[in-house]
Amino acid sequence: MPRSLFFHAYAIALTLAFFFGPSSAQQNTVPRGPAPDVQAPPVQPNTGQPPQKGDDGPARPSTTGTPSGDPQKQCVKPGEFAVQLRSGRNPVGPPIVIATNFVPTNQRVDIGIRAPFVDGVRYFAGIDYGDETYLFKRQDVVTHRATDSDPLVQKRLLETDQTIVTLNMGDDLAWFWSRVDLYLYTCNSPVGQSPWRVSSVTVRLSPYWLSVFAVIAEVLVLYLWIAFALRKQDHTFGSFLYALNPAQVSAGPDGKGSLSTFQTLAFSLAVAALITLLLLQTGTLVDLSGSILALLGISGIGATIAKGTDNQRNALSADNRAWLLRHGWIPMAKTVADPSGATWRDFFTTDGVFDVYRYQSFIFGLVVIGGLVAAGANQLSTFVVPNTILGIVGLSQVVYIGGKLVTPTNISDLNAAIADLRKAEQRLKVAAVAKKQGQVASLAEAIPLIGQDVYDAYRQKARDVAAIFADATGIVVIDASLEPVFA
Repeated sequence: MPRSLFFHAYAIALTLAFFFGPSSAQQNTVPRGPAPDVQAPPVQPNTGQPPQKGDDGPARPSTTGTPSGDPQKQCVKPGEFAVQLRSGRNPVGPPIVIATNFVPTNQRVDIGIRAPFVDGVRYFAGIDYGDETYLFKRQDVVTHRATDSDPLVQKRLLETDQTIVTLNMGDDLAWFWSRVDLYLYTCNSPVGQSPWRVSSVTVRLSPYWLSVFAVIAEVLVLYLWIAFALRKQDHTFGSFLYALNPAQVSAGPDGKGSLSTFQTLAFSLAVAALITLLLLQTGTLVDLSGSILALLGISGIGATIAKGTDNQRNALSADNRAWLLRHGWIPMAKTVADPSGATWRDFFTTDGVFDVYRYQSFIFGLVVIGGLVAAGANQLSTFVVPNTILGIVGLSQVVYIGGKLVTPTNISDLNAAIADLRKAEQRLKVAAVAKKQGQVASLAEAIPLIGQDVYDAYRQKARDVAAIFADATGIVVIDASLEPVFA
């Protein structure tokens, strides 16, 4: 019996030792206070603390008594923001350097610290909204050494080997460009005391998605404004909506959709949208790369040459136009071609036939715009279009304009027909004057002098020319305007 009691007591002791004895993790816990100077693995972020007088190096945070083991929470707890940071009772840290007063969200932002970079010193960050505060998570704040490739160094705002703190800014941190105080601080060693140094700066947080929506609204307003400015005076709401067709907005002097004008419009809207997006996010304007200027130049020059080519090929000669004005075939006031008949088909056809070069230019134009948007607003100054693509876009424009120059039009035939009709009218006048041997005052006086057959032959020629004129211009000539003018 005593032996049985001994075994029972031994079993109970083992059970108590298993449940209440110290675990292996507790036995290996790092004690409070500075740790030996151990080089941190290169893959780990800077987790040490700033060295103090008498320290051999950055101290490792102790996890004893702190469930989370987070050095940031040991330094400044969420409820201590006003006391530890806003109160200004801690030593002031080095100045903060930013490229602009606008800090964009939904991306990583570099914040400069005018202090030498010290390996092992880690910065933390917080935002003071006035009525609310926010402490960044430890993984959202990364410290690294400034190099020549960093934008802050290139802009001469920071020197090499100084400190850059990269913040991962979530879009939920900002709303309507709110003004906040940004704090960057380091923590004392051993962990658990007040911040070692506190730096602050006032900035405006730029919301990313609100900026995107504002840019989309801007593009829509600009496009609607163009359509509204080009509307007819007697338009209705339905006709205005129909006039939003890009083919009608970019219609040329002939009333048909102009591919060059459409590309110039699309490139301009895309570049303007990206510049506005960067302006809303950072508050600064950006330079345009040479490739973007080349794209705008190719499209703009192509549209200008195409317009000049159309005017040259589709214009009547000055003598013919004056004759048409005197006979009432065209109105005295210049009429603008009606773009209501412009369609998407006009972008890909020449004289009603599919034009593969125009289609090629359209496709590569869309590809370039897609690449520009995908690169983002921050790349506008460095965006590069491959020379081959620029060559294809330029070659397509050259072939498109060259096709316009070599393709015959009805206007050239119409010019010849009107010139021949003018000569016929002049012969009638000369014949009538010779018969009378004096000035002929009216058509009724001239017909007996020149003969009815000659007059009928002229009328028939005038009808033929009027038919060609109506086919080329769409203007129907009334019968009274076919009579020769003797006065």
